[in-house]
Amino acid sequence: MSQPPGDDMLGRGLRLLTVLSRHTRGMGVSEVARAAGLPVSSAHRLLARLVAEGFVAYDADTRRYALGVRVLELSRGFQRSSAGYSSAAGPVQRLAARTGLPVLTGVLDGAEILLVLTAEGTQHIQLRSAEGTRNPWYATSMGKLLAAGLPEEEREQLLAAKLVPVTPHTCTDAGALREELARVRELGWAEVDEENEIGVRSIAVPVPDPEGLRETPLTLSLGATVVLTRGSELRSLLPELRACADEVAARLR
Repeated sequence: MSQPPGDDMLGRGLRLLTVLSRHTRGMGVSEVARAAGLPVSSAHRLLARLVAEGFVAYDADTRRYALGVRVLELSRGFQRSSAGYSSAAGPVQRLAARTGLPVLTGVLDGAEILLVLTAEGTQHIQLRSAEGTRNPWYATSMGKLLAAGLPEEEREQLLAAKLVPVTPHTCTDAGALREELARVRELGWAEVDEENEIGVRSIAVPVPDPEGLRETPLTLSLGATVVLTRGSELRSLLPELRACADEVAARLR
């Protein structure tokens, strides 16, 4: 197996951690190696070191590897750092409490939306999306909002990729998505209806950054079940969602 340029031991170790982060039930050494594009012997040595440092856990009974507790420490450290999003937790939690709906905060990472901060609602039917969850950009209101704001070349790269349906309602036609993104840019907000999860709809607005100080654009979303919340009801909450986004922006400066 040829070694990619710049593929040093640190890069390989990070690839192993990334692979394990996407397989929460754990993986055997051969599975990890194959997914990371590494020889089994190299993967085995690196995993042993990561286990010794606490970044990976090994179950001797099942012979499977999973992320270790040190990764949680890193995650918590990031949230508390100046680059994290913990300072936005207050406004997000208050909006969830006022509306009874879950509030999600996400960034565009490649072709996926990555959730960086979440707050649960209070309705008796709850939607739960954990921080660190990833979803295809084209199936989410947050993804469509952020994709609409990209430079044309980057936006077209996303549209040119293979778009796999997540549900029967997911729009995967590049032409239709291109038109929808144009509408999102005009309106300043986005919505989806059961495109990422059956029975769930959502709306999203950008977190303002008028001075362009934030390296990664941020978006805020309200989710709801179609059983309890009509689309018109959810859209009526846009002013509250925008007000929350303004408060988040002020705290992240």
